[in-house]
Amino acid sequence: MATIEKPEMPILRESADQIYQRMANRMAALAQQRGDTPPAMEEGEIFYDLEYPIAQEISEQQQLLEYGFLQRFLPWADGDFLDANGVFFGLPRNEGEEDEAYRQRLIDRARTEEGDGRRQDYERWARNVDGVGGAVAIEKARHDLSIDVYITDMEGQPATTELAELVQKKLEDKRKALHDLKILSAKLFTVNVAVRLALRADAVLENVQQQITDQIQTYLKGRPQIVYQQIGTLFFVDGVEDFASYTLNGGEGNLTVPADAVASLNLAVTT
Repeated sequence: MATIEKPEMPILRESADQIYQRMANRMAALAQQRGDTPPAMEEGEIFYDLEYPIAQEISEQQQLLEYGFLQRFLPWADGDFLDANGVFFGLPRNEGEEDEAYRQRLIDRARTEEGDGRRQDYERWARNVDGVGGAVAIEKARHDLSIDVYITDMEGQPATTELAELVQKKLEDKRKALHDLKILSAKLFTVNVAVRLALRADAVLENVQQQITDQIQTYLKGRPQIVYQQIGTLFFVDGVEDFASYTLNGGEGNLTVPADAVASLNLAVTT
């Protein structure tokens, strides 16, 4: 494996002397602004004895911060942090395996593992196609060897026929021989919201309705569970004083969006 150089982060590598000098410079500048004489700041002076240990602590904390930052990346992680990467890849450390050997196995897995045709693999492969925003794969939808993948566009709306056909073509090479694969546009799950609003005297109904629509649509995007009480909090936009007679798909319960569908809002407002 080619060696990957660690990034240079000079801000995180200040020595205690550098930090102390900056502190001393600030103290001198502050004294000048006030018209005072700057305190003696050489080694052995009271200011030095008080402030230099703080500079040392800051320097050490910067080193720890740099170390923690680098542990987030597989090429530089070690020990328990490397084991955490292994959990992510589903590849545990072998007994007695050293960091470098384990790191190499993880990097090889990340570079070469294409998956074995599980549901999650088809979802990942579909999401990697340009233009696809979301993908949900359902196994055995039609028979024991079927895989149906329902996709949305980047706006979270059901994909066009053209996009579905493009994904189908790109996934054919990855499709396992026995799998009957279909790429389909996600279905629409209509969310009917009805509410009666009490508006402020100067409020414009059309503006209020648009604000509520925007808020609910943002809430619905990609959400599998729609909570009745949470939708209710979204009615309080500028101009709304109170609301009543609120129903969600004709009732007052939560809704579950089917796995193969995306929510579509139908808002009915009365005053």
